[in-house]
Amino acid sequence: MKKISVSLLILAAVVFSCSKKTVPTTTETPAAKTDTVAIVTPSTEVTPPTAEMIAAGKMTYEANCGKCHGLHATTEYTASRWVGIVSWMAPKAKLSDDQKKNVLAYVQSNAKQ
Repeated sequence: MKKISVSLLILAAVVFSCSKKTVPTTTETPAAKTDTVAIVTPSTEVTPPTAEMIAAGKMTYEANCGKCHGLHATTEYTASRWVGIVSWMAPKAKLSDDQKKNVLAYVQSNAKQ
């Protein structure tokens, strides 16, 4: 009985040691620091945000984005990363183009540097 359990342990150790190991990797590069904030969109359009856009974006972000999940801190992502997140989530939240621009203005105005 003792030989069988030792053999099973050795077999389990061999099988486990031969299995593939995966290591998570990150491909995001740090964004360059800038002194001014601008709305960065996937197109070449760069629009300086107004205080009204940022305030409206904050209201839309808090009202719509928290319906399905917890709100992320705006400082959690870089301005360029927020573009992809907002572009991905805006259709799910049924945001209009203006609402999307305002939310993007809000999250990018406080984005991680």
